[in-house]
Amino acid sequence: MISLFVSELTDYWQILNQSHTLIYGPRGAGKSMIFRFMEPDCQVKSEGKGFRDLPYYAAYVPIKETELNLSEFFRLEEARHAPLVLNEHLMVANVASKLFNTILVRAPLAEMTGPEVNELREFYSGFLASALSRAGWAGELPPAGPDTPAAKFIEEIASAFDAIYAEGNSYLRRVAFVREPLPYNGALFGYMDFIAPVVKRLAALSFMPKGPIYLLIDDADNLSESQTLVLNSWVSSRTTGYLCLKISTQTLDYKTYKTPNGKRIDAPHDYSEVHICDIYTTKKDTYRARVHKIVGRRLAICGIEATPEEFFPEDKEQEEEIARIAGRLKADFAVSGRGAKPSDDSLRYARPDFIKALAGPRKAGSSYNYAGFSQLVHVSSGVIRHFLDAASLMFGETQSLGEGKGIRDIPPAIQNKTVREMADNLLFSNFTTIERDEAKTEEGRDNVRKLRNLIQALGGMFYQILVSDAAERRVFSIAFSDGPSDEVLEVLNLGVKYGYFHQSSIGNKEGTGRVPLYIMSRRLAPAFKLDPTSFAGYKFVRNSAVLEAIHRPKALLNRVKIKGFDAVMESGSQGNLFE
Repeated sequence: MISLFVSELTDYWQILNQSHTLIYGPRGAGKSMIFRFMEPDCQVKSEGKGFRDLPYYAAYVPIKETELNLSEFFRLEEARHAPLVLNEHLMVANVASKLFNTILVRAPLAEMTGPEVNELREFYSGFLASALSRAGWAGELPPAGPDTPAAKFIEEIASAFDAIYAEGNSYLRRVAFVREPLPYNGALFGYMDFIAPVVKRLAALSFMPKGPIYLLIDDADNLSESQTLVLNSWVSSRTTGYLCLKISTQTLDYKTYKTPNGKRIDAPHDYSEVHICDIYTTKKDTYRARVHKIVGRRLAICGIEATPEEFFPEDKEQEEEIARIAGRLKADFAVSGRGAKPSDDSLRYARPDFIKALAGPRKAGSSYNYAGFSQLVHVSSGVIRHFLDAASLMFGETQSLGEGKGIRDIPPAIQNKTVREMADNLLFSNFTTIERDEAKTEEGRDNVRKLRNLIQALGGMFYQILVSDAAERRVFSIAFSDGPSDEVLEVLNLGVKYGYFHQSSIGNKEGTGRVPLYIMSRRLAPAFKLDPTSFAGYKFVRNSAVLEAIHRPKALLNRVKIKGFDAVMESGSQGNLFE
């Protein structure tokens, strides 16, 4: 039961094509889980097909779990002795090791027929042995006897690549103890002259799925620049008929799009792009339906007879009061209505008016409850893992209070407490990790401080808009009427990288083109007492105003409270940054 809400998969249909694919997304967006779903054991269960009938074979290649980011590799970045060649060799060896080790675990080798085993024996003793020899490997694969089982062939192949990979890493460590270049006498693998033909022959074996082999290269942002150049040369290849690369990376963190010869890989000519957040932040109904389906299925599996709305109930009193405000707005529409019809006003203003009332003389703004399935969907900001991580914490706390009783719903108070705590962690505790990650340079540390200031300023200003009398009060996004400058862009890109903002685009005010739109994560809504239930509101701002936000957020907020958002942020009525 405690695993009822572990991380769930995002839709992955966009990457199931026979082209190299770069998959972008912030931390926690579920890129690794998409890859996990593509692996053969998950596909066998999902598709209801046998291993041989799958449309492709996918091998997971996690960069974080390898030694491809050894410090010795980074010493080679400025070295003169063939860093690209050695990087490519070790990257190929690592890929080959992961590929055959996954086959050893995932493929039904014990079920292979006699002809299939003989075919694998020929691949082992003939083709692969020759390929290794031509690549300069001094070792030999153990002899293949007539009774050698299929698993033994795969095991020996995987062991050979493990040894070759280890030999290369050992060489790199020895480099650290000498000043002059140390001769390398081991094997040298390349993509087109080694791994591509090996994979092509492997994919043609009878026991394998009748489709391409996908290499699922996860966390490619952990590669060095030289390694990324090598990977890009693979992307520029024409191997998609039998070998496809699926590469995940954090948004804006892929080091280069150039190849070793200086050419650039381009979409869609060389690869297709998938931005994970775009799947749902631009398609709200699709996202809500997906979360509803996931939660409903998990509740059914656990024998809980409740819909997602029943399992995550709203705060009844709060919603009844909001409904009364909505009714009053509809009744007054003929006199003071702003929208095209009464339901427009009730949808736009009922909840903001309720939050505004809480912030009145009672100063009880924090008593607004973020509870109910729909609100939790909005707070998760288009990333299913965010919903499920929160749900897991809620479930655990409810279970701890249940004294052995079965759980039928999550109380609104626990829902509200959990999302508020998670918002506070995102706003405060998470910055400790970001500071550590960006501490390599003084500029990096300074940008973290600026990002924190910007979020505090925008969150405070969005709240001021929410409790104002503006026509559009639920605002989470800004677009620039005259920028952004390089300094502001660096800060915003850092926010996109760590999931505080999502970048999109919108038509400019003149109607002559498009400008970047930066959407603040709705996971922060509870920290600023914002209404998370709208994706529409945005404001144009001037670059000079955002500059003040990243340098002097408190002073800017005070002026917004007095003069209003538009007067300060859009008209150019900014203060002196250097007062």
